[in-house]
Amino acid sequence: MKNNCNSAESLIRYMKDIEDGFTQHESRLSKVKYLALDISSEMESLNSFIQRHTAVVCPECSSVCCINRHSYHTFDDIVYIHAIGEKIPLHKADIDHAAPCQFLGDLGCTIPRTIRPYRCNWYFCASLLDHITEHNSNRRYRLFISLLQQITGKRQKLMEEYASAIKSAVIPRLGKSDNFLYY
Repeated sequence: MKNNCNSAESLIRYMKDIEDGFTQHESRLSKVKYLALDISSEMESLNSFIQRHTAVVCPECSSVCCINRHSYHTFDDIVYIHAIGEKIPLHKADIDHAAPCQFLGDLGCTIPRTIRPYRCNWYFCASLLDHITEHNSNRRYRLFISLLQQITGKRQKLMEEYASAIKSAVIPRLGKSDNFLYY
């Protein structure tokens, strides 16, 4: 799913729906939680590597790519964050979408890497990629890219497991096989 929560209102609506799903189907979602914790651990292990490069490149940038429109989590982000037992940061509703991101501080993003929107974690501008390749061996760069690909694959698997678990919770309504209730 790629549904964007492009406003504080839609973010709250998604959060409620996902929370309800986890509450009502906790036992079916154990694999989702396991995958999410694994992803979180891998993202944390990449944090210092990425931070070392963003600390050099981002403060020198004259065109901030972190704009408020990108600060909203997608449905997939919210499923992952809920599965690791964390909360989505509160958004200020009155900030223009084109303004600098409300979570952008003097030292970069104020949201911990493990709960940032996916797009924020994996967006690397040309200057940042140049810096990473210039200051790492080819082997280390390939390892970095491989880990990003593994995390992406696990995230896709997490969402497949979530969809499967929620789908398996479908209950036939009043004995009619073609009418279903979710949750």
